[in-house]
Amino acid sequence: MRHKLRLFNLVLIVLFIFSFTACTIPKTATETTTAVTTKTEATAPEFGFLRNVFDMDQEKIEETGATWLRPNFGYFVWGVMQKDETASIDFSKTDEVVYNAQKHGLHLLITLFPFADWDQKAYGEKCKVSANDEMLPQKKGDFETPGLTYYRCNPNNWMAYEKWLTVVIERYDGDGKEDMPGLETPIHYYEIGNEPDLTLGKDPKSEGGFVFYLDSPEHYAELLQKSYTTIKAADNKTQILIAGAAGVQPEFQKFWKRVFSTQKIADYFDIANIHCISVPGQDRETLESISAGDLNVSSYKKLLSNYKIVKPIWVTEAENIQGNDAEANVKRLDTSVANALKNGAEKIFFTGASFSNDPMKYTSEILIKDKAYYRNIIGEYK
Repeated sequence: MRHKLRLFNLVLIVLFIFSFTACTIPKTATETTTAVTTKTEATAPEFGFLRNVFDMDQEKIEETGATWLRPNFGYFVWGVMQKDETASIDFSKTDEVVYNAQKHGLHLLITLFPFADWDQKAYGEKCKVSANDEMLPQKKGDFETPGLTYYRCNPNNWMAYEKWLTVVIERYDGDGKEDMPGLETPIHYYEIGNEPDLTLGKDPKSEGGFVFYLDSPEHYAELLQKSYTTIKAADNKTQILIAGAAGVQPEFQKFWKRVFSTQKIADYFDIANIHCISVPGQDRETLESISAGDLNVSSYKKLLSNYKIVKPIWVTEAENIQGNDAEANVKRLDTSVANALKNGAEKIFFTGASFSNDPMKYTSEILIKDKAYYRNIIGEYK
């Protein structure tokens, strides 16, 4: 009898412990795991700017809460860094870019350009921009602004290009092998070219403006494939962005449809890339104006989905200026940022365009004047 009572009491104790435990822990292990995982994986969006790296001391974009810099073009250009195939690679300017970014606590997204006049002259005039092209270096007295080369097609000597690319990646990857002296913040994000879909007029070589690429969509796909393979061989942690699409206009989409039709092209970039640049005087009912409501993210995502491509999306040039009312434009950009993030953008890089649509548009003075606006927008996500 005593044995049975003891056994009965033991069962009661076990049941009590089990009941108490069940009341003090989450209902299921699955629910616990899900909650913790969601909290761990939820990361705040990150912001940056497309700016001239040598204006950082006066602009101090880090004061807005931005943590990324996408330097203006003209530094990481094959023919600018290497004057001919046998010449040593000149890192003086690119090292300055990195030192300046480190000084301001900024991560770098670097745009790589595969252009070298000495390599591509063999292609002839079809690959050469006009002397009026605004991306050529500009001389102002004794000072020359950085810029691109005259010839803007794919490399002629792929082996020489890939050698240059490997050396660049090695110098800034932070693996302790042939790194830049004083490297503190390694570079692990590169994009291959910029807006290759952008041309002006029927013959872009005969007009002024911005021309970033004079080759075909199929050749851009080849450039992306070879660059990706070379970079991953040098540092497999590095993430590759496809060049930013200039917008959602039909002529730009036509270019990208041919790129995305390339077999297995999604295997050759890690991050998708879209731009949203203002056309202040445009009709607000146009495709471009409506799509700018989320910085073109939804339209670009739809284009990718047509080719079954699913990738993280970065907006690496972001603005939405329509008209001259600064307060209205600030509110418009604020809403566009919120929609872009809601629809899948992971990082957003502002251009610093004037909210009042000032003709000077992108000067340091304008950004400094408007900096509080950006601080408020970015601050909503901190």
